[in-house]
Amino acid sequence: MKRVKEKGKVKFSNALFHGGVMKFRAILKGSFLCCAVIALLTFLGTSVAKASLDNKGTEFIMSFITNYNDGVHIELHLTSDVATDVTVEYPVNTPTFTTTVGLTPGNVTIVSLPINAHNFIDDSISNNAVHAFSDNEFVCYMINRRLASSDAALALPVDTMNTEFIVMDYNPTFGNGAEFAVVAGYDNTTVTITPATNIVGHPAGVSFTKTLNRGEVYFAASASNASTNTLTGTIITSDRPVGLTNGDTCVQVPTGTYACDHIFEVGQPTQTWGNKILVANLPNRPSGSIYRIVASQDGTNVTQDGVSIGAINRGEYIETAVIAGNHVFEGDKPIFVAQFMTGQGYAGATLGDPAMSNMIPSDQYFSAYTFSTVGEFQFEENYVTIIAEDADVTNGTILLDGAAVGGFSAIGTSGFQAATVSLTSGVHTTSSVGVHGITVEGYNDYDSYIYPGGALFEFINPVGDANPPVCEIQIVAGNPPSATGTATDNRPSEDTNNNGVLDEGEDLNSNGQIDTDTGIFFVELEAGAVNLTLNVDSFVPGDVSVSYTVELTDPGQSGSGVVKVTDGAGNTCESEVVLEVSTAVSLVSFTATNVNGEVHIEWVTATEIDNAGFNIYRAKLENGTYTKINGTLISANGNATSGASYSYVDTPGRGTFYYKLEDVDYNGVSTMHGHEKVRVRSDDATTKKSKKQKRK
Repeated sequence: MKRVKEKGKVKFSNALFHGGVMKFRAILKGSFLCCAVIALLTFLGTSVAKASLDNKGTEFIMSFITNYNDGVHIELHLTSDVATDVTVEYPVNTPTFTTTVGLTPGNVTIVSLPINAHNFIDDSISNNAVHAFSDNEFVCYMINRRLASSDAALALPVDTMNTEFIVMDYNPTFGNGAEFAVVAGYDNTTVTITPATNIVGHPAGVSFTKTLNRGEVYFAASASNASTNTLTGTIITSDRPVGLTNGDTCVQVPTGTYACDHIFEVGQPTQTWGNKILVANLPNRPSGSIYRIVASQDGTNVTQDGVSIGAINRGEYIETAVIAGNHVFEGDKPIFVAQFMTGQGYAGATLGDPAMSNMIPSDQYFSAYTFSTVGEFQFEENYVTIIAEDADVTNGTILLDGAAVGGFSAIGTSGFQAATVSLTSGVHTTSSVGVHGITVEGYNDYDSYIYPGGALFEFINPVGDANPPVCEIQIVAGNPPSATGTATDNRPSEDTNNNGVLDEGEDLNSNGQIDTDTGIFFVELEAGAVNLTLNVDSFVPGDVSVSYTVELTDPGQSGSGVVKVTDGAGNTCESEVVLEVSTAVSLVSFTATNVNGEVHIEWVTATEIDNAGFNIYRAKLENGTYTKINGTLISANGNATSGASYSYVDTPGRGTFYYKLEDVDYNGVSTMHGHEKVRVRSDDATTKKSKKQKRK
C-alpha cells in the first residue's frame, strides 16, 4: 500500500483504523503513534466491509515464555493467502536479529529465533519481545520445542490486543513453575496485575503496577512449583492494549502422571470471550482431557452439556476430571475454556505428553483457515480436529484441502459436530459454507503440541465497560462541503470511592458491575458509504477522545455514509454523514465521440445558476493528469430556468483519451464532471489539425 506523508499524517486506502494498528498499517518506531488514515473509495463507489478482527494481521508483537531448559528451538511458523515478504526482528527495540522472508501461498516458512527469546528473569521488565510485520496479512504460529518438551501457540496481531486478560495455566510441577509474560503494544502503558497465588516478588491478591513501553515484557513466575501454586485466575488490566502469553515451564497432567512437558498459549482478551464453547475428544486420548473454565464476571453459572457444574466469580475457575467425548460448556456470562492433554503415562494414553489449547467460542468461528503442522519430522502423528455446523456436515461442504470431511459425531444438541482427521506434515486449509472451528495436534513419544488453528477475535464481551462512546459530527458548509467529528469515551469509574465494590448510587446503569470507559479503539467508514474519504487524527487505542474529518472523494459529486466508532469493550456509536454538493450547473448529459479522427465533445444542461462558462480537460490515463485544452472559457448560454446545448471538437491524435468537463461560476468556484473515454485509432480519417468550437 502506498503511504503518503502529509503534514504529520499518513494516508491509507483503508476503512478501518485502530489507532496505530490497522489491517493495513504503518510500521512506526518509538511510541508507535500512527497517524491519519484515509478510507479512500472509488468515484461514486461503495466502501468495502470492515476487515474482521482475527488471527491474521500485518503486525505482531509477541513474547515466548521459558521452556524446561535451553535445549530448545524457538520458531515462528509463517503462512499467508498471498505472496508477501515478512520482516522479523528480535528484540523489538534495538534488534540484534533481523531477517526478511518471502511467503508463498500454500507453504509455511519457518524463522528460527535466538534462544534468548524464551529466557527471562522473574519479576522483571525486559526488551525481549519478537516483532513480525508485512504489507499484507499473514498468519503466525509460535513454536517452543525441544525433545520431549514442546508446545505451540496461535499468535495474535497487534490489532487484537486489549486491556483485560485472565491468566490460564495448569498446576505447576517442575522448573520455573507457572509463568506468564505481558507485552506492551504502545509506550507508557500501565499494567495492573492481581496474582491469584503468590508469584516471585508479589503476594496473592495484592495488586501491583508495572509501566511498559512498546515491545517491553513483564515476566512473572509462581513463587514455587508446588501444584497448588497455579496462576490461573490472575487478573491483568492495562490502560493501553497489551498481549499475554501464559503456561508452565514443564507440567504433569494430571499432577503425578509420569513425565512433564512445556505448555503455553497466547492469552485471549476477556473482551473476546463468549458464552458457548464446544470441545472435542483428542486423538490418542480415549480417556479424554481435562478442562478449565474461567469466569470474566461475578456470579457466572456454568453448565456442561446442559447440566450445572457450578457458579464462579471473576477469575475463579472450575476444573473437570479427565473426561472423554465431545461436550458443550456454557455460561450465562462469558467464559473461557482451556483443554489440557493428559501425559502419555495416563491410563489409555498413547504417544504425546501434556499440551494446552485455548478453546474458541462458537461466536468467533469463521469459514476458512490456513494452518500448518509443527516441527517438520519431530512429530510422528499430526491431526486436525474440526467442529462444523450440522448443515455443512450433511451437505458435504466442510472441506479439508478441498475434499469433503467425514467421520463426524454430534456435540450434543448444539447444532455442531466434531471430527478428527490425520494430517501429513505441512500446510493445510479448511473451508465451509457456514462457520467452523479447528485445533491442530501433534504427537510423538512423550512429546506433543496443540493450538487453535485460527479464530475471530471480535470484541463481543463488553466486560467492565457497558457504556458506548459518544459520537458528535458537524457539517462544514462550503463548495465542496465536508464534516468534522469527535468521538469521546471518557466516563470515569463508577467506583467513585475506589473501594472495589458498587456502593449505593454508584451503579449508574444498573448492570451490577463496575464500569469504566476503555477509550477509543477503532474509527471506520461503514460498508455502503458512497464517495466519502475518512481522515482520522493520530491516536493510540485507549485515548479518551479522537477527532476526524470526512471529505468527498470526488468533490463534484455528493456523498453519504456512516462513521462507526468502537471502544475497547466493543461498544459502538455511529454518525451519519450526508454531504450535498450545490452546483451552479445541472448537467443532463456529457459525451465524447470519435468522428473520423476528431473527438466531438457534447454536453447539455438543464439549468445554470451564476454560471460563467466551461472548460474541457483531457488526459491519457483515467487517473492521470488532466490538462485544459480550450484556450479561453467557453461562455455560458443557460440560465436558472433553462439550460443549453454545447459542443467542442478536439483533434488529439492517435490513442485513448479521457475527458472531463468543468463549470465555473462568477465567484470562481468550479465543479468537475465526467470522465468520458474515447479511442482514436490509426486508421481514422485525417482531419484538420485546428480545433473548432461550436454553439447551439
